[in-house]
Amino acid sequence: MKKTRKLMLTLAAFLLMSILALSACGGNNNDGGGNGGGGDQPPAVTNGGGDTGQQVELPPERDLQGLQINIANWWTDECTDTIEPDSFAERARWDDRRALEQRYNFRMRYVRYGSWHDVRDDVQQVLLAQDRAYQFWVVEPTWFATHHRQGLFAPIPDHFFQDDFGIEWNESLIDATRRDGNPHGFAHGVAMAGGVYFNQRLLEEAGQPRDLPFTLQRDNNWTWDTFTELARHLSRDLTGDGIIDTWAITTFHSDMLAHALASNNAAYAMVDPVTGRFVNTSNTDAFREAIEWMVSLRDEMLVMHEDDVGGEWNVFIQMFNDGQGAMRIAGNYVAGNIINELADDWGFVAFPRGPRSDRHYAWVSQNINIIPHFYTADEVEEFMWAMQRWIRPLEDDDPYDWIDENMTNHRDPRSVEETMMYFTRNPDLQIMPAHLFMSGLGNTLGENFAWRLWVGNDPAVIVEEAQLVWGAFIDDINALN
Repeated sequence: MKKTRKLMLTLAAFLLMSILALSACGGNNNDGGGNGGGGDQPPAVTNGGGDTGQQVELPPERDLQGLQINIANWWTDECTDTIEPDSFAERARWDDRRALEQRYNFRMRYVRYGSWHDVRDDVQQVLLAQDRAYQFWVVEPTWFATHHRQGLFAPIPDHFFQDDFGIEWNESLIDATRRDGNPHGFAHGVAMAGGVYFNQRLLEEAGQPRDLPFTLQRDNNWTWDTFTELARHLSRDLTGDGIIDTWAITTFHSDMLAHALASNNAAYAMVDPVTGRFVNTSNTDAFREAIEWMVSLRDEMLVMHEDDVGGEWNVFIQMFNDGQGAMRIAGNYVAGNIINELADDWGFVAFPRGPRSDRHYAWVSQNINIIPHFYTADEVEEFMWAMQRWIRPLEDDDPYDWIDENMTNHRDPRSVEETMMYFTRNPDLQIMPAHLFMSGLGNTLGENFAWRLWVGNDPAVIVEEAQLVWGAFIDDINALN
């Protein structure tokens, strides 16, 4: 059976147009990011899908004259001298990079500048000081927006993203970094979206099929309505004392709200395709419906708030891991991490779609690669020329690496074979929202909005009050660009 399933996966995956390229950072993607909330430090996330295409024959047309290229990040320190591959495919990738360095006379290295906080706090001063120790920096979208307005990033010629190297560039992200028509940052590969983790034992004990979310997702019936109906079965008072013993949903309020909005084609803001300016879209019907639905789940006691159990803000994590919550909404990065403390079998499906959507859209965030502003156009050309070849997919890349890797992170193979395959077949489902580029809006969206919804305030009143704040903030952002 294992051989049969592997063969089926092999045949299916050859039909995919989105295949994961081996991570450029020894297991951590240098340009990907998680879309979770509530953690002390965002993880460097391995992509769930990636680059496609055939290897392009590379003529020895350039001598980079011993150029050293350093990529500053917060999670890995690797180069061809220090890497210790842990798979055949990874060894092939780094052997190819070693040959590239010898052929074109350059060296490339991933340098761990410090912690996530160190990079966040220091990158601006390092760029202003014109420190030439680093040729690329990896930054988060909100950092990017702040420093981009200050002109701290070099423009990158468009032709690098149009050459036929088989690299799956994140085109929407690249377009969002444009100024005067030129991109100022890039990312590649697919950043895997989050969704719903569910406890199969609790579904069964509530009289539901333990794989029901998989079935609903497969049959295109995984909607807000079916999710709500399932939740009504899963919030249970087992002792009859009026106290809920197992909750339908235990999650972080910001994760819940983000998924609700994305799933209904709603957004805080969008970018006008003509003017390039941000537009406030928080006053749409789709937006209102999403927050009203989220509040209705709280009002019906289907989703747990920490005050319900007398815990801290992050008590939802332990509640789910202890089998006291049937579903948790979270980013893909928790698979293989904290969630594996759950003793029961569990599955992972996309977030249910709202009434204004026919697909399971989700927000994702990818980290952005930038080149400091003080490098010349000729230097930028050299850096990007080397980067193209460094990250290009190889002809012999194993298209199933991402499948095998994620199988070890998930308890049920359908989480990978169905849910993650669904997202990698359809990378357009994973949207990088415009508000991630609006530095400073985070607290407004979180503390002053999501939190107030979470504790049961009137959504209409909250949105009305927020309009003045959001509108003024967006006007300020537009004035700076």
